Amino acid sequence: MIFDMRDGNVIFVRFDSGDDFYESLYTMIEKYSIDTGVIMSGMGMLRDFEIGWFNGKEYEKTKVETPHELVSITGNIEKKDGKPFAHIHVALASPEKKLIGGHLFNATVNITNEIFIYKITGFKLERVQIGGWTPLSGKYVK
Repeated sequence: MIFDMRDGNVIFVRFDSGDDFYESLYTMIEKYSIDTGVIMSGMGMLRDFEIGWFNGKEYEKTKVETPHELVSITGNIEKKDGKPFAHIHVALASPEKKLIGGHLFNATVNITNEIFIYKITGFKLERVQIGGWTPLSGKYVK
């Protein structure tokens, strides 16, 4: 289940236990027609997640089943290959209160996630393929 509210360009979303994190996020991106945005903050818990560290050539990925506290989430929303793309990094605390983090590839919500997103309307960002990676490029909207 997804609960959401909007005040101007600030969007609040809550995802519930068992929700697929990215499926829920992309539902909200579509609902609010977010072409470019910033994930400002968030908290809650994730389980069955996959995070990675980019070594300069590829991501070294780790899968974790155990629920972890979502201590921090940050990211941006832009277009990649003409479709919405959310580039997200997280810091997660284990039951032993040890932090792990990196690029978030997938996750399932555990209990809840409460996230604030800011929709940017003055410029558009897009990921453009250059060699083996896709840096951001942008243009102002008139």
